[in-house]
Amino acid sequence: MKIRKAELADSEQINKLSVYLGYEIVADDIALKRLSRLLRSDNDNVYVAEIEGEIVGWLHSFKAYRLASDGFNEIGGMVVEPTRRNLGIGKKMVAHALEVDSGKWRVRCNINRAQTHEFYKKSGFKSTKSQHIFENCL
Repeated sequence: MKIRKAELADSEQINKLSVYLGYEIVADDIALKRLSRLLRSDNDNVYVAEIEGEIVGWLHSFKAYRLASDGFNEIGGMVVEPTRRNLGIGKKMVAHALEVDSGKWRVRCNINRAQTHEFYKKSGFKSTKSQHIFENCL
């Protein structure tokens, strides 16, 4: 298995894996546009886990800056193909991201994803607060 920076050619496989996070597959041009934007950003990183040419997981991280507190790195999303889970792939992707960008790290998890909470606890993260997210629906 190899962890590497994502490339535009990975867009289709990344898009397909996103379904396992509860998102719908989007049109290829939209997926490509989203990945392209992140790959051009100095603030974002996208890593993929690759086994024999197949993308089996991805991790998106970004630098979060705040006015009233110190900045930190955040995992914006991560997924491993379900049949490849519990093989250490997610753990290796997280370790790679933490190694590339040192400093404080955070990750937000849906309250309904108990397995994910346990994964991050085993990866050295601890729960520090709960919150609600509000979106403008007008």
